[in-house]
Amino acid sequence: MHRIYLAATMGYGLGSDDPEELSYYKKVRKEMDDMKKDSVKKGIPLNWDTTDGMDQ
Repeated sequence: MHRIYLAATMGYGLGSDDPEELSYYKKVRKEMDDMKKDSVKKGIPLNWDTTDGMDQ
């Protein structure tokens, strides 16, 4: 499992025809690709509507 995970995360080929290893490799690669597609939100979110809930 560790060898397959390392191969998938480092972008290496698996080098095995075992269906169980291949399915795990594809699962890890898909998760990695999905993480790359999601945008990473950095910093502190700012709320510019500061008048909501304030006494005027």
